[in-house]
Amino acid sequence: MKTDPLFIMAAAGSLLTLLWTALFIKGFGKYREITSVKAARELKLNGIFHTGFELMKLLKINTGSGKFAEKRSNAAEIYGERYAGFYTYLFTGAQISYAFLGLPVSLLAGAAAGSTATGLAGCAASLILLVIYDYDVKKKVNARHDAVMCELPDIIMRLTLLLNAGMVLRDAWNTIAESSDTELGKEMRKTGSDIRNGMSETEAFEAFAGRCRTREIRKFAGSLVQNLKKGSAGLSACLEELADEQWEEKKNYVKKKAAASEQTLLFPMLMIFVAIILMIIVPVFTNMM
Repeated sequence: MKTDPLFIMAAAGSLLTLLWTALFIKGFGKYREITSVKAARELKLNGIFHTGFELMKLLKINTGSGKFAEKRSNAAEIYGERYAGFYTYLFTGAQISYAFLGLPVSLLAGAAAGSTATGLAGCAASLILLVIYDYDVKKKVNARHDAVMCELPDIIMRLTLLLNAGMVLRDAWNTIAESSDTELGKEMRKTGSDIRNGMSETEAFEAFAGRCRTREIRKFAGSLVQNLKKGSAGLSACLEELADEQWEEKKNYVKKKAAASEQTLLFPMLMIFVAIILMIIVPVFTNMM
């Protein structure tokens, strides 16, 4: 006897609904310290995140494992190394919560509508939610890298000018940091705060490179650390050379981004061209027939 696919969808949707309800009740009120942070409050349906956390516990999902290394790295860049584990756990729980809510709703809606395709499409959309947020975070990280790459040559040049004018490195650094409200400026202010709170300049610059996580910043911070260890006598000359190098890299980077933008626009232009051709050809063939 052949089993009705709609019956299977309804049964699976009902079982998932019961599981979701049980986890919702079990986890209710247990994760308020996590869901009360600003990042969680800014997300939609944050009141159901505890179902995702409970499901993670049930399935023994460990966000500290190697499978989540890239997600932790992205979280560290946006929120800092200290809080990377927390935000990885939070956002993983949020993603699972969205998908776990969407699956039973999609299956029951498909069964009620009498459409297997509707149910399966809803399930697919729910599972896609597991990767959409990761993609969005990756876009933010790439945008941050772009901003840092574009601003770095100017920052190095300004730092060089202030050092040549007689300022010590710490004062020159803070002067630039306080006058800039960009991503790089914020990270520089954080570095200045670390130094004022007792961290050595070497450790603070290394932490700065760790937060920004770009090759250019690592090279910049490495030059600062190296010259601090040797003595700051040749720091200005070193930074001038580095600034020239970064200006060249910035120009090459901008050219690559422009070429990539042209390629991105190529497909929409091709689609428009095909649509125009069809608008011309279809009426001609219709009249001929």
